[in-house]
Amino acid sequence: MSRPGLTALWVSAAVAAVLGVAAFVGPPESVVRDRPGQEEPVIRTTLVCPFVGGEARASSYVGVLALGGGTAPRGETEPEPVVVQPLLGPEAEETTEFSAVTAGVLATQKLDTEDPVGYAVRAVGPLAPGLAAEQLMRANGADFRGLVTGPCTGSAREQWFVGSSGEVGRRGRLVLSNPTTVPVVVDVSVWDESGPVDAPATQDIAIPARSQHLLLLDALDPSGQRIAVRVSASQGRVAAALEMRESDELDPQGVTFIPAATPPSTEVVVPGVPAHGERTLRILAPGDTDAIVAVRLLGPDGPFSPVGQDVITVAAGTVAELPIGEAAGEAAIAVALDSDVPVTASVRVVDTLEDKAPDLAYTAATAALAGPTPALLGVSNKSLATSLLVTAVGELPARVHVRSLMTDGSVAEEQTVDVPGRSTVVVPVTAVPDSSWTTVIVDPAEPGTVAVSREIVGSDDAGALVDLLPLVAPVLTVRVPEVAGELPTGLAPAGPIAR
Repeated sequence: MSRPGLTALWVSAAVAAVLGVAAFVGPPESVVRDRPGQEEPVIRTTLVCPFVGGEARASSYVGVLALGGGTAPRGETEPEPVVVQPLLGPEAEETTEFSAVTAGVLATQKLDTEDPVGYAVRAVGPLAPGLAAEQLMRANGADFRGLVTGPCTGSAREQWFVGSSGEVGRRGRLVLSNPTTVPVVVDVSVWDESGPVDAPATQDIAIPARSQHLLLLDALDPSGQRIAVRVSASQGRVAAALEMRESDELDPQGVTFIPAATPPSTEVVVPGVPAHGERTLRILAPGDTDAIVAVRLLGPDGPFSPVGQDVITVAAGTVAELPIGEAAGEAAIAVALDSDVPVTASVRVVDTLEDKAPDLAYTAATAALAGPTPALLGVSNKSLATSLLVTAVGELPARVHVRSLMTDGSVAEEQTVDVPGRSTVVVPVTAVPDSSWTTVIVDPAEPGTVAVSREIVGSDDAGALVDLLPLVAPVLTVRVPEVAGELPTGLAPAGPIAR
């Protein structure tokens, strides 16, 4: 491969050395450092809703909202709509299921399909910045039931999930989606409570354009009680999601998406652990060294350590488990982990009503919000209540602004919430008039100060209903290199020429 820019640099340097009238001023990175560029609104965004429809006794919805803020191309007065398109394979003609046309206004659609299918949510132009999408399913099937929401996420090089299982009655389905027009190649790494798992058919998985690939974790690791996976793309980028269904013989025990966790780090926060149910912390230490992990629970009155469980050792390459429900009591909390080696984590929550079916949900290690973040498909009615669980991740107090939206995008209610340092506050979300959904925008006063999860909890005639959704800020801007007035040559004058 030719490298004309590099060739020109060396030629120029050689000429300068011969003539003695110029000096080499440094490597190309010095130019980047001196001209770092600026933040500009993104102009193209694609998200994937991984697994929608395909269930006769379930209702499935997708919601889309763009914060907007981009600039329309010259000569265009109307922004190009956000389109929601099924991923039906490279040979299928692209079709649009529905679209969103106005920034700040939620667009939703009930999607009934005979087979489960993923959807790509695509935006180009002014509606690309701050694009968010979410899917919701209310299931009441013979083999599964429950309330489950999941974010529609962008493609990435790497994604982590903690908390699945291969036990009988617990089925984890890892959905790998490629919304692009070219194939991608993916590797999947698996760990459980015993160590790394040499699972079959998990390397060099080719996913065609506009297609999906499904892996059953109970087939990859049938004996694993606690399973964690890492999805990494060796070619291209992939969108991954992990759905979990549980049953006791023929009795359904709940369904949920396990949220993607932040990559392993020595400092981890798992927000949005509710004040009810059986709550179990799971920690993955994927490296070659045992992890010594300090556990702190961030409750309404600040941080505290679970009695006798303030430090846990996680063997190298394993997934450890720690019940935290008794320590948390009837308080919503976040879990803060400080480890000597990188770890990541999730919390499994099971709600049970006497003599009725349970439901389950997960929250996972999540980054603090970088900016305004929508939560789209909350539900507040006679049987369900929606709340935000807001945690100040640092020692200093934090503040968030929460706006509930009307169906036309106007603000129905606005509140400012102050959160003491290293504490968790519950913010109820009231129903919006004439709307099926409680859509909110959560805006931190200072980026990186709060981690937030949405909770939907309630019941129906069959049993408990619970769902947790850690919020992840959508992409608003991208750094664009500054364009210099003249092309840098790597040369600078050496000073005046003596005469």
